Amino acid sequence: MIKTYVLAATTFVSLLLAFSPAEAAGISRAWVSGKGTDAAGCGAPSNPCRTFQYVHDNIIAAGGEIDVLDPAGYGAIAIAKAISIVNDGVGTAGVQAASGNAITINAGGGDAIYLRGLSVEGLGTGAVGLQFNTGGRLTVINCAFRHFTAEGVYLAPTGPISFSISNTVVDDNASNGVYIAPVGAGSAQGTITNVEANGNGFDGIAVDGQNLTGNANSNITIVGSVASNNASMGVAVQSGQMSVLARETNASFNGFAGFVTTLGGVLRLSRSVATGNSQGVSSIGTVYTYDDNSIVGNSAQDINATMSNLSSH
Repeated sequence: MIKTYVLAATTFVSLLLAFSPAEAAGISRAWVSGKGTDAAGCGAPSNPCRTFQYVHDNIIAAGGEIDVLDPAGYGAIAIAKAISIVNDGVGTAGVQAASGNAITINAGGGDAIYLRGLSVEGLGTGAVGLQFNTGGRLTVINCAFRHFTAEGVYLAPTGPISFSISNTVVDDNASNGVYIAPVGAGSAQGTITNVEANGNGFDGIAVDGQNLTGNANSNITIVGSVASNNASMGVAVQSGQMSVLARETNASFNGFAGFVTTLGGVLRLSRSVATGNSQGVSSIGTVYTYDDNSIVGNSAQDINATMSNLSSH
């Protein structure tokens, strides 16, 4: 009888040790703090963890939420599952990357990733602020992406995704501010709302279908946003599989043009502004307009495109 009890106890302990901390805990909500410690069992408000990556890997279950308790730097993170990371106004929640990407997303096809209130900083040496490769849905709100050597936000999905980027700043990156470029059979359906994409080394907001091998189309709506003082273009659309509707958007003081389409890219303009560029609107194809835009005061040419009027509904 004693041997039986010993064997049962040994088996129970072995089973416990076989589980990772995340599997053993599997909690749906955990907290981080600049005063926290990454250690087994952390995550409660009274015992917070220190970094996003530790919580993602060891504490939180898929679909769970990481909450920020106080201002601090919380390190770069590679996301591989559905998760929310939330700073609800406690101060700066920093995500810095002196090299590589600050946030990389390689999640499952049905996974939703939600990011709010993050200050993502490349320090002039980090590669990309946020790179989305795989996943189902991305929401970015009240964030900032600055000083990266490539893109601030780079969506390169290999499958269909939906996204929303709102109330966000994407400034002073060496390449594009926001770059949406699906790969293979990828596509992106989403909105860019109240986004500032200024002072980037190439385009402010670029939508590019040149890496596609499939037939999926992408449709992006830009509303109430600003793409100014970028080295090349404010808003650029490339490829006939990429369609953009820009409404109440200001693309001004860019090095080449405010709004551009190439390679058959589809662009529709409504109540938008382009001034102070070399060209206001530039296209070798057709740009569709609701005839309510302000394209004026560009140094070389206001409109270098065929403009086709659309009626309002």
